[in-house]
Amino acid sequence: MPITGELTSIGSLIFLNKRRSVMKILPQSVTKLWNEWEVRVLVLISLFLQIVLILLGNRRKYIPSKWIRVILWLAYLAADWIAAVCIGVLSNSQGDSEDDSLQQTNIIRAFWAPFLLLHLGGPDTITAYSMEDNELWLRHLLGLVVQFGGAFYVFLRSWEGMPLNILAIPMFVAGLIKYGERTWALRSASSSQFREAMLPRPDPGPNYAKILGEYTLQKSQGFNVSFEPVAEPSTKVNCLDPDEEILQVGYALFMTFKRLFADLILTFQDRKDSQSFFHNTTWEKAFVVIEVELGFMYDVLYTKASVTYCRWGHLLRAVSLSFTVSTSVAFLLINKQEYATTD
Repeated sequence: MPITGELTSIGSLIFLNKRRSVMKILPQSVTKLWNEWEVRVLVLISLFLQIVLILLGNRRKYIPSKWIRVILWLAYLAADWIAAVCIGVLSNSQGDSEDDSLQQTNIIRAFWAPFLLLHLGGPDTITAYSMEDNELWLRHLLGLVVQFGGAFYVFLRSWEGMPLNILAIPMFVAGLIKYGERTWALRSASSSQFREAMLPRPDPGPNYAKILGEYTLQKSQGFNVSFEPVAEPSTKVNCLDPDEEILQVGYALFMTFKRLFADLILTFQDRKDSQSFFHNTTWEKAFVVIEVELGFMYDVLYTKASVTYCRWGHLLRAVSLSFTVSTSVAFLLINKQEYATTD
């Protein structure tokens, strides 16, 4: 079942409109309590959903449980919606005020905005619930622009030059990277990009005219020149650890047979190599190798593996992690007595 990007944006707008209508008919005491705890509850729910996605996001690869799929589907849907709604509520609650306590509340709540971008980026264990979600990467890119703009608006409206305002800057960078990684992973797993990435660059082949010209020239100068076949070096690796051998064979076969998911044709040599392996191994080892292949394929289609394990992915992950850790350490060192303990 495809999960469209309109559900998050339209659902959050409907919630905010209904929220205004409900607030008008509620008693003032209830309205005050709602305004005080609404954002806090939404942030906690968003954090809880992220924990669910982290714990169960990779479980369906190994456990074919209906309940895991249902819970994961609901958490996947609700996680983006809750985070988007929370950013919308934060943007509506920000305003000019002479009340010092309200200003402090706005500052610390605006500090939550980049963390909501981290939530929208999602965990590494799941980026898409179904393959159709990968085709919607452009909508996620639009969502990245919109949600980052909303969070940055909250940040600007709450700017007072306080330590929390300054600490929010590196977290915005980390949140933008995290959200961008998800969009990048969705794009990489989309059908068109997945196929394009596996198509080799055009190879004109050897320049036989140039080779023959050099051969004729060298021979005319009296050199002893002859053509001989060159044996290619063996690519087989002897592994002492059976698990390592299975992993290497599974990855090699995955790199070959993933072309079938892009409607590409395998060569006769590919077929010969795979048949040679499966004809000379036990059925237990064959099924384990197939499990490894399918595991790699799952990671490429439904997780951030294709982004995390590339060169740029390592760099972006190092930057976001360093900013997150440094911000966490600085947050522990600054004076927080002027802020509410509940926040």
